[in-house]
Amino acid sequence: MDKLIAGLDIGTSKVSAVLAKASSNGIQILGVGISPNNGMKKGVVVDIESTTKAVEQAMDQLRNMTNMEVDSVFINISGGHVTLFENRGVIAVTREDREITGEDVRRVMQAARIFALPPEKEIVDVIPIQFIVDGYDEIRDPVGMFGTRLEVDASIVTCNSTTLQNLIRSVERAGLDIEGVVIEPLALGEVLLTRDEKELGVVVIDVGAGKTEYSVFESGILKSSGFIPVGGDSITNDLAVGLRMSFGEAENLKKQYGVVKPEYSQCSTVPVKGIADGGTREVSIEEFCEIIEARVYEIFFLVNRELLKSGIKDTLSSGVVITGGGVSFLKGSKEVVQEIMNLPVRIGIPEYIGVSSPVYSSGVGIVKYLAGRKYYYGGEIESTPKKTRLFGRQKSKQGQKGGALTRIKDFLDEYF
Repeated sequence: MDKLIAGLDIGTSKVSAVLAKASSNGIQILGVGISPNNGMKKGVVVDIESTTKAVEQAMDQLRNMTNMEVDSVFINISGGHVTLFENRGVIAVTREDREITGEDVRRVMQAARIFALPPEKEIVDVIPIQFIVDGYDEIRDPVGMFGTRLEVDASIVTCNSTTLQNLIRSVERAGLDIEGVVIEPLALGEVLLTRDEKELGVVVIDVGAGKTEYSVFESGILKSSGFIPVGGDSITNDLAVGLRMSFGEAENLKKQYGVVKPEYSQCSTVPVKGIADGGTREVSIEEFCEIIEARVYEIFFLVNRELLKSGIKDTLSSGVVITGGGVSFLKGSKEVVQEIMNLPVRIGIPEYIGVSSPVYSSGVGIVKYLAGRKYYYGGEIESTPKKTRLFGRQKSKQGQKGGALTRIKDFLDEYF
């Protein structure tokens, strides 16, 4: 049975919505919507009204493209604003024949959620690292096995309540139900990385407008995540100040002529419209690139420094994958990263028709991640023409009044 999943990527500069149909053969993108967003700074909501408007516009585009009334979505949250805790859950297998079932998996995942959580934190996801059956570890799928004691080592994903609450309110004010929350590194890892890369060790560097996130995967799981408060907008601001033009004009020129080094450009000059007199003058491509190159070097130098400080860089056998709309479209960025980090580098984009752009990486990643997580949530995704519901959960009106945080808690309570 085909299932519908809607993902909403709320970023600093844009909101993108993706609707996909999931089946045993993978996912098929049905439609997308994208809108500028001025209500976020560095992954945090600073203006609920502006963020809500951006969500509404993106969803309207999605509905017009698909001719479907999508009223519920999964949202993402920046990996730089989450904290990972490892915990173990333990249960006894109660069936007479001692066969482990999906219900046992749900119970042990629920047991893993019980630990001393800081009062300002909310649990947004629970990720199984390994299952242990009667002392035998490194089990990925325990269902169908014989055992008397089932354990799980799980990574508990938590987020600051204020950050999550403001994000949820912005989406709810747009008239949408929130089915769940996916942290951005997991979404990106699902759509951009191969299984071998995640096993051997790789870092995904997502350069957004206001920040740059880096996420490290090893042994198939997310090991760590962080961010630096510098992104594509910093490049635009440098161009605006350095060449004395408006921010909007600088952004347009960056997209049209932006390269990291002059040798990657087919132009010798760039037409710059002055902010004072409105006149246009020609700036050499060398001067234009010099400004861009300096900031791009800074971004990846800072990321490289963080990886070295944490001792993680030595584990990155598969190298670096860069994505995001802040830098990855700039010709020569791949070579700069390779020079700074001395690792293999590639540009990561979703390999689906209609969304082959880094700006859709998170949105596509959300739906692909959820399509692959249906087993651990213990059910199937139901598809209806009116709603996109995960695992066929039907909410009563009374349940909807509790707010999104209550619904997410109920979601985890029921399936973990």
